[in-house]
Order: sequence, then structure tokens, then C-alpha cells
Amino acid sequence: MGKIVLNKQTKALLLILTVSFFSALFAWYLQRILSGLTTLYFSYDLNIKAILHLDGITFLTPFTSKAWTRDAIVTINLAAPIMNLFLGLIIMAVFIFSRRKSQSMAFLMLWLMIYSFTGIFGSFVENNLARIGLYSVSKLMDIGVVFQIIFIVLSLYFLYIMGLAIGKLVMLTIPETFKQEDKIKTSFFLTVFVLPWTMVLVISLNGLSVSTLLTYLIGFIILLPFNWMQEPEKKGLHLKPLPGFIFIDILSLLVYLFGVLMIHQMLDMGIHL
Repeated sequence: MGKIVLNKQTKALLLILTVSFFSALFAWYLQRILSGLTTLYFSYDLNIKAILHLDGITFLTPFTSKAWTRDAIVTINLAAPIMNLFLGLIIMAVFIFSRRKSQSMAFLMLWLMIYSFTGIFGSFVENNLARIGLYSVSKLMDIGVVFQIIFIVLSLYFLYIMGLAIGKLVMLTIPETFKQEDKIKTSFFLTVFVLPWTMVLVISLNGLSVSTLLTYLIGFIILLPFNWMQEPEKKGLHLKPLPGFIFIDILSLLVYLFGVLMIHQMLDMGIHL
């Protein structure tokens, strides 16, 4: 009997791994193109030509141009982080208020939250370390080195806090078989979160700029609290455990795969307005 139960748990874990991986891959591409299109929209609105591709955005208007005003620099560099903030908060609200979700929908929302908040705080840390992007905004606002260091530390702290918040949602929705002493099982954490996170990184590695790669790696901080998060009190939150792998998950994974291929092709060709 023990062997049969183990086989069922292993099968369930592999199915959840599959769902988590395809959800993470689609969420990663979706977050990238939404961030890029937001920046692209504001750049063209400010008469700054740019093209969005797999490596990110390339600005065609020289930085010596008069179009790069103070307002333009601030707006263009803050566009993506602000979009990510709204996206992450909206997805979190939808996750909380939709009590019943399929595995594919739940993991898509979880990964969108992870990548969105990484896009805010992770990019802020990376930009300031590399002295690009948001670092230019800090310089324009005459923010000194000491305060920049403080902001970097705060960004890392907020990444961790968002990890705690998302980890609570995870603990409220995963089946009891994947919990041990009110904590997520290490095997479940490694298989369902760390492994897909690593696989997405490996798959998209060739198309990542150094800046995006560093931001992605910094984002691992948001996953760490999942491993020791205890199950919170359920007062005010009435989330039901995830159902088993059902037909809607098969359709969803096909949609996710098609979405990845389509977005990859669009970015490979380059997008401009």
C-alpha cells in the first residue's frame, strides 16, 4: 500500500512540475513583453524611437538628442517598474478573490507575481549596481551614494517580503500531502519552484542581456521564503486547495506553449511603434 501511495504522490508531483514549468515560461515571456511594450509606448510618445527584441529595448534616438529631456529619462525608466507594480498587485488581488482555481491558472498567477515583483525591486538593485536605467533617475534626483545603498538594501528586503506574501498564498492552496509540520515539503519546493525557475533561465539564457540575467538571478530571493513559510491562519482568506490535473489544464498548457512561441517570434523579429 505504501508503494502505491508513493507512486501516486510522485505522479502528482511530476504533473504539478509540468504545470509549474509551462506556467513559469509563459509568465516570464508575458511579463517581459508587457514591460517592454510599456516602455516602448512612452518612448514613442516622447518622440524617442526604440525597438523591442529578445535582448530588451534598443533606443534608436541618440542619448545626445534633445528629445532625452529630464522628464523623458524619468518617465521611460520608471514605466516598466510601475507597470510591474500594478500587474503584480492586480494578479495578487485576483488570486485572493478567486477562491477556486485550476492548477494551470494558479501557477500562472503565482509566477506572474514572482516575475512582476522581481521586475520592480530586482531591476532597481541591478540598475544601481550597473549604473544604468534607474540609476540615471537617482542621479537626476541628486540621490547620494549612501541613500542609493539604503534603497538597494530596502529593495532586497521588499523582495523578501513579497516572497513571504506569495508564500502564504502557496501554503493556503497546495494540497496537504505536500506539507509537513505546517510547512512546505523541501522536495515540493525544489521540484515545483526552484527547478522550473532554473529551467526557464536555461531556456532563455541565450536571449538575455547581462542586465536582465542579473535581475533574474536576484529574483531568487523571492522564492526563498517559500521553503520555511508556515501555514498562516485562514481568517479572512478562504482559498480552496488546488484540484488534481484536469482537462482544462491540458488546454491551458497548450495555450501557454502557443503564447511562448508567438511572443518569442515577435521579439525575435523586433517590435517598434
